[in-house]
Amino acid sequence: MTGRCLVVHPGALGDVLLAGPALAHLCALGFRTTLAVASRLAALLRGSGLVDDARDIEGLGLHRLFVERVDPGVLDSLASFDALVCWLGAGDPTFRTNLARAGRPLALGRAAPLPGSGRHASRHLLETLAPLGPVPSALPLVRLGVTSSGRAMAGAWLAARGIGLEEAIVLQPGAGSAVKTWPGFSDLTRRLRDADLRVVVLAGPADDETVETLLGTGAVVEERVARDWPLSEVAALLSLARCAVGNDSGPTHLAAAVGCSTVAVFGPTDPAVWAPLGAHVRVVAGRPGAPWADVDSVEAALRALLEGPGAGAATEAARAGSGQSWP
Repeated sequence: MTGRCLVVHPGALGDVLLAGPALAHLCALGFRTTLAVASRLAALLRGSGLVDDARDIEGLGLHRLFVERVDPGVLDSLASFDALVCWLGAGDPTFRTNLARAGRPLALGRAAPLPGSGRHASRHLLETLAPLGPVPSALPLVRLGVTSSGRAMAGAWLAARGIGLEEAIVLQPGAGSAVKTWPGFSDLTRRLRDADLRVVVLAGPADDETVETLLGTGAVVEERVARDWPLSEVAALLSLARCAVGNDSGPTHLAAAVGCSTVAVFGPTDPAVWAPLGAHVRVVAGRPGAPWADVDSVEAALRALLEGPGAGAATEAARAGSGQSWP
């Protein structure tokens, strides 16, 4: 099956990036994909090499499919595609019925696996595509591309702070939810400063309090905080970094997706379901009775990545210590 395929994903940055293997599989099936996502994600994904185009999900008017008297204009716009993949509304009978009325081959599923399934989100999304063609047993490898203009901007920003390419250790101390924020970033940042490593901090719109706490330690200064950057520029910065350390958050998934060596620190969320995908990713999680890993475990994972092949034992020990396994 070939042609134009519309893919709908209502999730946040990290959730959408975990759809990468499914999107790569659609390409392997011969589809030219248009991905409908939140508007702030469209600019990042457009030109990333992961999809052929990206657009604002709100412009599709899919909310009109949740009522019985559907707007025919919505169905007409969907029928302009040769196939549909929708990770929205799978649990609503009216939505399912209306979407089928578009008369196109359809893969419809939940945006996330069922709670308690232990199924990795990427595997779950890939398997929802079975109606469109055979699903591979292994997850397709994916790497997100960045723009040359973004790389030039990020490189100039680093150079102005005396940081060369592949020197920066990028920290993402915030998260979309406070309960997903690892409490050890201040201690880790002091250790990195004492080791004379070049630390840069990412700060999104909701991260002010977390970042101010980090600045208060004196281990990092304001001029090395990248505040409220567009996602395309954050991606470029991460692609030029030596390593990144972050919570279970969108920027941590972004770091892994652009090929940056990444330590992902997990607490209440399950890395068996939500671990970032990448060639150089280490996940550090807590143990029973201790929801968060200690600073030593995170530092060991980071140093194993920094020191390269032959130094992975500490990282694997940190990974195994949580009792979890990841894809």
